Amino acid sequence: MQGFFRSLAAFADPEVYEYVETRGIKYSIRLPANRILQDRIGYLLKRPVERPPHRVRWH
Repeated sequence: MQGFFRSLAAFADPEVYEYVETRGIKYSIRLPANRILQDRIGYLLKRPVERPPHRVRWH
């Protein structure tokens, strides 16, 4: 049985990648935010129009 490893950006370390890859474990590790990454993929991160806002709207 092959496992799956999911982690936060705090664990985005080459040693962690090496550990899971050498054992054939599928993984998802969030990358730490940085300006270059944000500039390159920012257009992918924008919320779609149909998604709700982050704050409460009063009517």
